[in-house]
Amino acid sequence: MSATSHPDPDPHHVPEPGPARAAGPTGGPATADSLLALVTPERAAELVTASLDWPSLTLTPLQLAELELLLVGAFGPNPGYPAEQEVAGVPVPTLAVPAAETDPLAAGVTVALRDLEGVMIAALHLRTLLPSPAGSPVRLVGTLEGLRLPHHPDHPALRLTPDQLRAELRARGWTGPQVGAGAAWAVWADGLLHTADVGRIRALTRQGKRCVVLAPVGGADPADAGHHLRVRCLQAALDAVDAPLRPSEATLASEAVASDALAAGAAGRRHEPAPDPYRRPGADHQPRHRSLLVLVPAIPSPLLATPREPGMSATVLPPAGGAHRLPPPGPAGIEPAGIEPASLSRAGIPFETDLGAAGGEPPPNGDTEDLARLNAQRAHLASNYGLSGSLIGPAIGAPGRQELASLLEAGGPIPAELTPPAVAAELAQAIPPRSQRGLTIFFTGLSGSGKSTLAGLLVCRLLEQGGRRVTLLDGDVVRTQLSQGLGFSRADRDTNVRRIGFVAAAVAGAGGTAVCAPIAPYAAVRAQVREMVRAAGGGFVLVHVATPLEVCEARDRKGLYAKARAGVIPAFTGVSDPYEQPTDADVTVNTAELSGDEAVDRVLDHLRVAGWIALM
Repeated sequence: MSATSHPDPDPHHVPEPGPARAAGPTGGPATADSLLALVTPERAAELVTASLDWPSLTLTPLQLAELELLLVGAFGPNPGYPAEQEVAGVPVPTLAVPAAETDPLAAGVTVALRDLEGVMIAALHLRTLLPSPAGSPVRLVGTLEGLRLPHHPDHPALRLTPDQLRAELRARGWTGPQVGAGAAWAVWADGLLHTADVGRIRALTRQGKRCVVLAPVGGADPADAGHHLRVRCLQAALDAVDAPLRPSEATLASEAVASDALAAGAAGRRHEPAPDPYRRPGADHQPRHRSLLVLVPAIPSPLLATPREPGMSATVLPPAGGAHRLPPPGPAGIEPAGIEPASLSRAGIPFETDLGAAGGEPPPNGDTEDLARLNAQRAHLASNYGLSGSLIGPAIGAPGRQELASLLEAGGPIPAELTPPAVAAELAQAIPPRSQRGLTIFFTGLSGSGKSTLAGLLVCRLLEQGGRRVTLLDGDVVRTQLSQGLGFSRADRDTNVRRIGFVAAAVAGAGGTAVCAPIAPYAAVRAQVREMVRAAGGGFVLVHVATPLEVCEARDRKGLYAKARAGVIPAFTGVSDPYEQPTDADVTVNTAELSGDEAVDRVLDHLRVAGWIALM
């Protein structure tokens, strides 16, 4: 956890109107000092017409998020992708593309940057392409003209630009001469907010500060239920901030904040100010919360969502009124911006989906430098959004992902000492205990090992017991329906297994049970299926039917082994193509030693012990 604050000589400055340099959030002209770096509608139309003759790049969700940070002015009023790695220790976005996609690109070329639907977001005027080792992505260096911000259909009211947030803070009376400097603080929420975090926000409120919860959601899929769960949980946490203090929170009532030691002339804490209407002038509605939740396009980091040992660092930041003013242009002739650290590029989908970014295991010692750089970047962004202080990372005492997962999987209550009841209710509703959660049971083994027989028998046993809706995806049946036309090359086999995994993930994600029985000889694609199912919110149980090759070949009910030995069938698993033995199987059975009923009983025993089905 990190606490940061800074002196601000004029944090309430409102730019005077000037010549239009950029389009505002609604398409109208912006002031000369506006942070939003978008061209006028007329210039946007010119760029769209000209782009018909330009090469195009379709950006990934993460690249779009970083482009959005540049366009909202988070790294300077003249956005671009630079050659430098950092500015004053703050990592900022770069754009790297596979070497195979750089053939039409060269210095002086303009590139249309598009979203996944082909909508042009910005024009990149290339200055140079940075060489890279063979096989590595090539970094593009150049200046940007933004046409529009990426479209977000999810939670539009929570997605404020720095300009809009500054205006909202003024309208609420959270900044201005009447409240003094340092009144509005950022509380970063890369994960969820728990009871300890709520206590910390209340501690800030007692000091006369107003809290803006900044939730990084860069790259979030608007169709991802886990993303929406996380936002609902954050809103529920803000409900808890407004609720009366519970006895279980009494120990948090005097939590200290490191920034107190930095505040000039701070002789003690200020008492909770009298309630104010928190109402915009002339507005006819009351905000839902006394604190404010804002979704920002920063990429969430598992390092910043992980509870760590007690400790806090305090850093003085640049003034909020000029935080977006970066150093003068570097050698490339553009506003310097820097390269993201490795931890950012690893954070595409950084957390377990079923917990909506609830934290993780403590980071290894090697991540200390990444943590420092991420802290510096978040502090810079908070200042850029008009906030005078920044708290980064979970509060001391916040639960980790594994602790929450264990409670949810067992169906037990989450104590209020860990998580506010409203947040716990959201989690419990979205993440039922294992016995009520979707599940995929994936049999793998050689042809003739008994996979299909065991899968069919298991389906019968589950249906006899009741309580689960079961779908059987047998390898041979899938071949004739879902994968008709595929051959038996490695690529086609992997495609077949991935298709099975896609359907199984959809079944499990909807709360059903999928029982699959392909050969699935390759470990890599089995791992992909496991991740697909888990990403959909379902459980995954891998059953290795480890019947020896000689037994499978002796059975040879379909004559496949004989054809493979004769060369009629090329690349046959176990004969002329390898079978990669699972090292991550949850259950291993051998039908040469066990009857079908005995083998299925072992699978059922595992499901009961692991909590996937009720104990008999």
